[in-house]
Amino acid sequence: DVILDCQGHTIDGTDASNTYGIYVYRDSATKTNITIKNCVLTDWDNGIYLYYSYFNTLTNIIANSNGNGIYLIGSYFNTLTNITANSNGCGISLTDSSSYNTLTNIIANYNYEGLSLYYASSNTLTNIIANSNWYSGLSLYSSDSNTLTNITANSNYYYGILLDYSNSNTIKNSKFQDN
Repeated sequence: DVILDCQGHTIDGTDASNTYGIYVYRDSATKTNITIKNCVLTDWDNGIYLYYSYFNTLTNIIANSNGNGIYLIGSYFNTLTNITANSNGCGISLTDSSSYNTLTNIIANYNYEGLSLYYASSNTLTNIIANSNWYSGLSLYSSDSNTLTNITANSNYYYGILLDYSNSNTIKNSKFQDN
């Protein structure tokens, strides 16, 4: 039950490996109920890192020029809204059973990958813009039963959307166009 309100201030890193702008780590799945809002994170290996953290809210976040803008590992039931993640290795990454998360109003441009889901199922992504990323706007690897609505992924170098060993995903009102 923590609220971190950066009030628009920047948490600036040093472009070093294994660094974290905001780091939330639990040894096992834990309801952490943390709100992180109004933050700008730049020059970290991971701008925001959630590990086995549940029921968190990230809102009004800018994560630019990081290895990963926002990185969730094994984290469930999180809400990410009004996020801009540009010029990162990956804008937003959900991995290792990060499921039942809701991502709304996301902009992820000029990254290696805009958004990537690895073994991340049953997530809801709505109002996503992922343009001009080097590899893909949106990548799903072994990620099933996700719902994607109002996604725009244009001018990505290789893929607008990549579905690799991913099944039963629902895609509605979306536009994917490669470069």
